[in-house]
Order: sequence, then C-alpha cells, then structure tokens
Amino acid sequence: MDITFWGVRGSTPCFSRDKVHFGTNTSCLEMLEQGGERLIFDSGTGIVALGDHLERQGFPHCDVLHLFYSHFHWDHIQGLPFFKPVYRKGTKIVIYGRPSVETVLTSQLVPPFCPIPMEAVGSELQFVTMKAPVTLGPFVVTPFPLNHPQGSNGYVVETENRKAVYATDTEPDGGPMDRVLREHSRAADVLIMDSNNGMEEAERRRGWGHSTWRDCISVARDAGARTLVLNHHDAFQNDDAVREKEALARREFPDVFCAYEGLTLAV
Repeated sequence: MDITFWGVRGSTPCFSRDKVHFGTNTSCLEMLEQGGERLIFDSGTGIVALGDHLERQGFPHCDVLHLFYSHFHWDHIQGLPFFKPVYRKGTKIVIYGRPSVETVLTSQLVPPFCPIPMEAVGSELQFVTMKAPVTLGPFVVTPFPLNHPQGSNGYVVETENRKAVYATDTEPDGGPMDRVLREHSRAADVLIMDSNNGMEEAERRRGWGHSTWRDCISVARDAGARTLVLNHHDAFQNDDAVREKEALARREFPDVFCAYEGLTLAV
C-alpha cells in the first residue's frame, strides 16, 4: 500500500513561513492499494489538497471513496465541505466513524456555518457507525479506542502481508487503553502516532489527549513496530522545532521520522 500525508498538524491550520516544510494543514491521511481501493483517514484541511490532486488527475478510482474518522474535533473534520469529490456526481463516499457520525458531519453543511446547502452535494454519502472490522478489497480495517477527550478511534489497516496503524489523538496515561494501543500496534510495519506535545509541555497539558515523541517510542518498542512516523504536530511548532523532535527521537529509535505534507510511504 502507498500512504500519503495530506495534513499533519493538530488543533488548527497554522499558515506561516516558518512551517512550510512540514506543512500547515490539519489531519488527513490517504492509503491507496495498487488495484485502486482508496482509504482516507480524517478530513482536516489537508483533504482540500487531496481533492485538488484528484481533480487534476481526472478523479481516478473515485467511484467509491472510503473515509474513516478518528473523532469529530474541528481539526479532523473542517476540510470536508471543501473536498471536491463531495460535489461530484458518480462518486459514492462511504463515511465511517463513531456513533453520531452522520449527524455531526451533515450539520457542517447548514447555516450559519456553511453557505453550501446539502442539496449541492452531488456525491452519494453513506454513513457507517464503526463497530467491527470491515473488509474493502485487499484491506481489512479494524477500529480500536484511544484515550482522548470525548473519545477517538485508532485504526489498524492490514493487507495479506502488511500492517499499518493510525493512532492519532491519544494520551498514554498508564490506564487500560495503553494496553489496547500496544496490542493493536503489535508487529506493525508502520505505526503513525500523535506526537503533538513537546516534552516540556506534557505535564501542563495532562488530560488534553495527546502524546510526546517519547510516548510514541515507548509504544513502538513495546509493540515491536518496525517504522514509527511522528504525526499531528502542534500548530505552534515551527519547522525547526519539529526537526529537533525528529533528531531527539532518532537517538532512541532506529527507524523514526516526522510526517510532512506530500510524503508518500510505500509499505
């Protein structure tokens, strides 16, 4: 599978010149199988660039798109009204998430929050409350709970011989969900994990539902993950701060790097 990062920031888009290397858009991740199955995880502002990319390519493999939500905080949903396939006739978008996924997302397209009415949506939208694994072509996608205010889902994505884990917005705190995260990350080829908090910020942000780079390394080591990708960078961390995080992490884990917009991994 190919994994492409379209948005890697947390909390809010952060447009400024000192953040352009790693990117300024909020969470959006794409997984694409060679035969054409396209999975999208979260629709932060990064999904807008994905929509532009698909339009330039002539909307390949866009008859059915599968969009998975970790949770419904603004930075993970705010790009959906500006995702071009939403308005494309002939596209079906199957949207998976926690309970109330349909109510939460359709309520974005109503006054006074958005001038675009639901009637303008040309695609077919189908909503699925994610309770169990789903099989989509070669992919098996399994949800699991993460420790985050109001709840969040992580996802295990497996093919016949590859395993990727998307674990954004989670805070290891010594509780039972730490074990759940490690169990689902066991022997992952790639673990993509929230590294929002700097080490100096972790204590005063306790309970916010985010991890440090050192938390990520602990999970990756315990789970035996091969590659660790630090994701969901704090909106106030400039490129130098993210590079420093990456350098510190590399001293302690053999295969780790920070996600940046436009990065594609072949897993």
